[in-house]
Amino acid sequence: SSDLTDKGLGTATSALSLGNTTGNGIQYATSFGGTALTIGYLLDNGGGADKFDTSAAAENTMAIKSAIPVGPLSITIGYTSDSTAGATNNTMGGSTSMAAGNGTLSLAYVSSDAAADTTQMSAKYATTIGGASLAIGYSSTDKAGATNTNDITASISQSVGTGASVFAEFVNRSGAEIGRASCR
Repeated sequence: SSDLTDKGLGTATSALSLGNTTGNGIQYATSFGGTALTIGYLLDNGGGADKFDTSAAAENTMAIKSAIPVGPLSITIGYTSDSTAGATNNTMGGSTSMAAGNGTLSLAYVSSDAAADTTQMSAKYATTIGGASLAIGYSSTDKAGATNTNDITASISQSVGTGASVFAEFVNRSGAEIGRASCR
């Protein structure tokens, strides 16, 4: 959750959703050279409160993530494959960030081949002005059979001491079932 967790925006016509994200699992992380590698497996059996009832239909997710240095950048690439009731959802994505001017530029791309193929591209620039943090972002989501959804976000946050801060944000969404902007 962050400052940019909004309420009152129209539901995105094109939206990216991932499959099984909760359950019991294992994870292994290592690094070699300048490359970091994480592999995980998640098991979510439908029966029982602890999700370990092996007589139930098993749902599982396998994931791999690697952070690879490329010159002055670090590129993170990830892949997940989840199986739910015979359907498989494969998702692959990548992201990077770099210093730009007095701030940081972050770029990301993700593609999912669920029941309806979806791709999402996003960019964000974050900087500080005086003691205030400023972020401006853009994302575009394209889901097969649906209108593209585009979000433009801007936020500014200023610390007022003792761990408290004040912030303002603006969000504009196009390609929504009910188009509204949110400003708080």
